Amino acid sequence: MAPVTINGQPIANASEIERGQFRITKAERTADGTMVMDLIAIKHRLDLRWNRIAEASYKEILNLLAGDVFYQVAYPDPQAPDGQRTITAYVGDITDGVWQRVGGVRYFRDVRIGLIER
Repeated sequence: MAPVTINGQPIANASEIERGQFRITKAERTADGTMVMDLIAIKHRLDLRWNRIAEASYKEILNLLAGDVFYQVAYPDPQAPDGQRTITAYVGDITDGVWQRVGGVRYFRDVRIGLIER
């Protein structure tokens, strides 16, 4: 099984997978200056990076991310009970660098895709 799937479809193995999480909180100070805070939610972010990816593989990923607003993304996570977490995510930035041809195949460099939990 591929390390990352989008809507159940395995994608090309990324050169790097960077996981992140952020806390959504509501914070305020009381009359005596003490900070009080409620934790609303913990959301996850997945940043995928390919040093070099073949155009056909890149196109498959872009096509998977073109049809909707939210996607089911599964990826390795050491905090998940079975080591794999699935989130409903939307697409953040997609960037890529200069492409080049090698043996008649076009490759894109420094491709990055951010997926952020809903």
